[in-house]
Amino acid sequence: MLRSDYSLAVMEQTQTSPMRPRHPWLLLALIMALAFFLRLERPTLAEFKRDEATVARLAQAIAYEGYLPVEGVDSSAGPANLPLTLYVTAVAMRIWQDPVAIVLLTAFINGLAVLACYPVAQTYLGKRAALIATFLFAINPWAILYARKTWSHPLPLFTVTFIASLLAAFVQQKPWMLVGAFVSLAIQFGLQLEALALFPVMIVLLLYYRDIAVKPLLVGGGLFAGSIAPYFIHDALHGWQNARGFLAFAGRQGVLLWDALRYPLMLTGSAGIEGQAGSYFQQFRQAVPNLWWLNTSMMGLLLLALVYALHQAFFADSQQRRRCFIILLIWFAAPIALQLRPASGTHLHYFVTLYPVQFLLIGAGADAAIKRLAGPVFRLGQYKATLPALIVLAGLLVWGGWQGMVTHQLRDYMVSHPSTGGYGIPLRYTRAAAQSTKGLANGAEVIVIGESARPFMTETPTVFEALLFGTPHRFTDGRAALPIPEGVRTVYLVGPLYDDAGGALAPAIERLAAWESVTAGPVTRLADGVTYRTFVREGANRDDVIAGMRPLAAGIPFANNVVFAAYEAPETATAGQEAEVWLAWWLRGLPPAGVDYHFTAQLLDGNGGLRTQNDHVGFPADYWRTGDLVLSRFSVPIPADIEAGSYGLRAGMYSFPDITNVAVVDPQGTSVDNGVNLGVVEIITAP
Repeated sequence: MLRSDYSLAVMEQTQTSPMRPRHPWLLLALIMALAFFLRLERPTLAEFKRDEATVARLAQAIAYEGYLPVEGVDSSAGPANLPLTLYVTAVAMRIWQDPVAIVLLTAFINGLAVLACYPVAQTYLGKRAALIATFLFAINPWAILYARKTWSHPLPLFTVTFIASLLAAFVQQKPWMLVGAFVSLAIQFGLQLEALALFPVMIVLLLYYRDIAVKPLLVGGGLFAGSIAPYFIHDALHGWQNARGFLAFAGRQGVLLWDALRYPLMLTGSAGIEGQAGSYFQQFRQAVPNLWWLNTSMMGLLLLALVYALHQAFFADSQQRRRCFIILLIWFAAPIALQLRPASGTHLHYFVTLYPVQFLLIGAGADAAIKRLAGPVFRLGQYKATLPALIVLAGLLVWGGWQGMVTHQLRDYMVSHPSTGGYGIPLRYTRAAAQSTKGLANGAEVIVIGESARPFMTETPTVFEALLFGTPHRFTDGRAALPIPEGVRTVYLVGPLYDDAGGALAPAIERLAAWESVTAGPVTRLADGVTYRTFVREGANRDDVIAGMRPLAAGIPFANNVVFAAYEAPETATAGQEAEVWLAWWLRGLPPAGVDYHFTAQLLDGNGGLRTQNDHVGFPADYWRTGDLVLSRFSVPIPADIEAGSYGLRAGMYSFPDITNVAVVDPQGTSVDNGVNLGVVEIITAP
């Protein structure tokens, strides 16, 4: 039976060592200062795309709107995650409503993971191995990048506490530490389903080592089950949607993926991180000293460390040391084994649960090499070191300096090339656009004009749904609809615009700029030319909006309280091109709840036959407010083989997804038609 108070670190101190750190806590303090600096520096350069913005917005709902979810955001596998990430980030949002608070909290927690790495490594591997492992973890560019990601993912701090608890339970024979392992595992599972990669570690150890008392096992298992019970109860009450989704995912035919072996090696250094610079990856590689071959060297060191760990797992002098390395190896192997034949492609972030086992293994291997390799002893005052120790120290300094340059250069690229597509537009720029818009609005409503209108489904609406929290706002697809709310002041935020003309949003921008009641506001310009533009509309009178359009009598009402008011259409159009049609409509009341509507503009031949049409949502019905005036834009494609002649133009709407026409009604509410004729278009053929 192992002694419960046995410490491998104490055993190490009785051995002679050619170089033992004299001031480990001073070195640790320097390493931690570096770790926190790299993780907290320039926090607004963190990614803030759809996933990050979704977490931020749901956290705002928890912090300020009484939202209490029992499941979190969807996972890439299909089932929803547990909601712990949302509750953790809600704490940050409650302290400071700005999403920067989430970045800072996430980075700080991940900085603590580096700190937690040291005592675990020091206890079981020794001080020197602990300092090496902690330093490698502190300066690793991939670890730093993931330390600032605010979407749901496992946090290495709780991975370290999970492994530390297992080591204490199975190596030092402290059975009640198993409770800590279960609690840590529950936290990881609550943060992200990717923590399933840690379950095999627990299961294998429980099956292999049977010297754990029953009481700690029951208490720990009970706490784990109790923490996740609300999620599964909710799932049971909703038809086991998440469970069925997970089983469907697990039941798919898997394909052997060598990425599962390659990605853990990449995470030891900065291999592949140049992809975050998007199309500028070659320039990025050239912007730092050409030491990229060091990544291959670090991968080689990890492979050597794995060989050493396997040797220790079978042939170490003590049972405690053998168990220690068995646990580390199982930890390293479990995520890889689960991703070798996945039902869908694997991704680098699926291996975050490995942090920091790679560095612990390398630290242990380096420490063993220093002890075993003979060499002259060099003295500098009270310090002395062997040649192998000095070589390791020099290598760490070169490696750390270069890795720091990689991280620094990556952030500089987020400033100079923020929309390359590899990393995504950082929080700095969308936040600046939102703050500028809020200042203009000063409580007035904001209309966000982008190429989509649905938060939580597409990026731009999701990002500004979080960043404009607390300011009245709605979204529209500016390619298809331009709403003008009833009121004396409206602010429009348009973007992102990838050229000065405005791209697909150019027609909407041209309309806004042409209205007398609208003035241009500040422009948020990214270094690579992408912009977010603002416009301010003043005054209750909206006559300038429909000036020059053809009125439709006194307005043509539909059964859902929409009134078609005016239109603009070309008198001629060319076969093979598009005819641009604008339709002005307003709301005399709210439509039936829970119904979505699509608008349509159709080209009809002389017999009333449909030749072509353009349908869209543009401005979703759940955003409609009584008194809204909306300009809907239709790009009606003209078939290339159409015969020249006169064709009728007709507009209408239908409910979706049942595709039922909304009726035109008379003053008494009686249905009189299913659409409105907008006149005649003369089609000519191209010469």
